[in-house]
Amino acid sequence: MTAKLRAWLILSRGSNLPTVWSNLFVGWLLAFVFAQHIPGIILATLSLFGLWLGVSLTYVGGMILNDAFDAKWDAEHRPSRPIPSGLISLRTAYVVGGLGLLLGFLITVRSCYTDGRDALAAGSHVLAAHRALLVKLAFALTISVLVYNRWHKQVAWAPAVMGLCRALLPAIGFCALADADQAWHTARLFALIAHPLVLWLLTFSITLVARHESGNGQPPRWAEFLLYLVPLPLLIAASSLGAQPSLRLTLFGCALYWLWIYRSNRKHPLPAGVGARVSDRLASFPLLDLAANSLFLFYTAQMYGSESTLQNAYLGVTRSSGLFWWLPLGCFGLTLLFRRWIPTT
Repeated sequence: MTAKLRAWLILSRGSNLPTVWSNLFVGWLLAFVFAQHIPGIILATLSLFGLWLGVSLTYVGGMILNDAFDAKWDAEHRPSRPIPSGLISLRTAYVVGGLGLLLGFLITVRSCYTDGRDALAAGSHVLAAHRALLVKLAFALTISVLVYNRWHKQVAWAPAVMGLCRALLPAIGFCALADADQAWHTARLFALIAHPLVLWLLTFSITLVARHESGNGQPPRWAEFLLYLVPLPLLIAASSLGAQPSLRLTLFGCALYWLWIYRSNRKHPLPAGVGARVSDRLASFPLLDLAANSLFLFYTAQMYGSESTLQNAYLGVTRSSGLFWWLPLGCFGLTLLFRRWIPTT
């Protein structure tokens, strides 16, 4: 691996991409329950991979711009970073990062399933509503990335903006296929927002701790304690649904998350272990995504048999294949694998 390629991988934080894929997948999977018109399997798969590609480019572009905006600070505090060390020029980083954000936005909004057959089946007004909402969410994600990168060293509210970047991912996956208005009126509101809220809380806590990674003191104890409370919205939502299989899946995912955080805290004591703890917490996102898939289990059980034949086939195959199990766990494993070669922070 050349020094230049290694430098770009460091800037990209690409080892975290599986956590982004897992966050988005939760919303995309749930969308099949509330979709008024299901596309063919090829279109549905293309939609998912298009969304994954779009948000991946947005993530990588944002990470590169993060280093570009921090170049002056890094020159004083972390001169070994790719930009201050001279491996990558500041101008090149701005250009590549900006292109990543632009292409990520365009690919994401184009991943709303649309073709001639869909327009005839669903009606142009339905497709237009899907596309308009997806454009707004993708635009909000792009702006949030830019706002965080520009002001995160100067303002106290920056972790809240970074949390929004994660919370938008399942919403983007959901709105690419589903009728958001129908879901808003027929589903339990808190259950729908529990997962984005948990992603926001975890990202907020991670960002607070990450601010101390370069030796700037020690993270506040309340931020460490908050990590154990992060899954509570998912547990409350699953308990309110009252379905035992759904609740068991939530408890299992949360238990894995708590064990992972406890192990990390024991293995990496503060203050020297801040960086390792941040890395472990970034890897924990798919465990909470697994817990959040209990909402998919609940609503498929409620709606199975009452929707179209094609929709029932999708729901039945997804449940029997265990996709809601192995994809989040697979993303967790990929994150641990990738971080052996690509630094997560």
